Amino acid sequence: MNDIGPSEMANFRRIEEIFLSLTRSYDYQEIHTPTIEPLHLYTATRVLSPQLLHRVYSFLDWDGWSGERVVMRPDSTVPAARLFTESEDEISRLCYVQPVYRFSTDDQPRELWQCGVELFGIPAVEADVELLVLLLEFLQKVGISKNQYHIDISHAGMIQLILNNTGMNLEDQRRLYATLLVGKNISKEEFSMEDSIVSSLELLSQIKGRSSEYVLNLRSLLKDSISDREGIEQSVAELESVSKILSESEVSFNILPGTTANFDYYTGVTFRVLIHDVECVSGGRYDLLTESLGAKTTPASGFAVDLMKLAQFSG
Repeated sequence: MNDIGPSEMANFRRIEEIFLSLTRSYDYQEIHTPTIEPLHLYTATRVLSPQLLHRVYSFLDWDGWSGERVVMRPDSTVPAARLFTESEDEISRLCYVQPVYRFSTDDQPRELWQCGVELFGIPAVEADVELLVLLLEFLQKVGISKNQYHIDISHAGMIQLILNNTGMNLEDQRRLYATLLVGKNISKEEFSMEDSIVSSLELLSQIKGRSSEYVLNLRSLLKDSISDREGIEQSVAELESVSKILSESEVSFNILPGTTANFDYYTGVTFRVLIHDVECVSGGRYDLLTESLGAKTTPASGFAVDLMKLAQFSG
């Protein structure tokens, strides 16, 4: 855990004030969730990737001779979704400024202050565009210029559709996705696939696209190689919409196979913001989260900002 000194705290409060003022103007309501939550809340929702599962602070909350395993909040999205499912709202815009806790064996902080938003009840494309417009305005207001950052975008649902067509079991799909995520070449010897599937994956993994022509080429290739054409068309259309927003905003961006290591959790467009190659923001669509909490399926998306990382570059 790290101290936050007077000058850092002053910048922290400046960014916090900008964030809360801006989100209020978009009708987001501020929440704060418990520091300690049941572990099953996170394992049931699959929000914890294998890498993150090993980084949670977990212990038994004793009650007499028995106890429940709990964690110090490693993520703010799941508690926000739980809060939403306990309400009677059909549409909810929630925001927060609070820390999450993740164990690290290196010099990375274990208490991470985040400011973030979660949007429930509005489907793609409308919600994805709203989040990106809000995020771009926030970056501008805290003093991050467009030449300081770029945005990586991907579509989790699209890559899942492609991998489902490989005939692989889920574990091998995850392994192939991990290969794509780090930019490694796909080995036909290691992963037995049809040539059309290999071509689709190679296009996603080897070309960093950032134009409408790239998206059109992607649509043309995938519609002939993936059986679920409706799903592919919807995925590409969603990707095309956020690409258009970024292009019109003159923001540098890349289309990648993935922006997050969690293969099972996200369902639609995902994105991350890198400021001078340091990841400061991550987010995306997770439409199955409320269902995994025992409620009805609800469109959902959001993003979280590493506040202290962002503060290093803002001014």
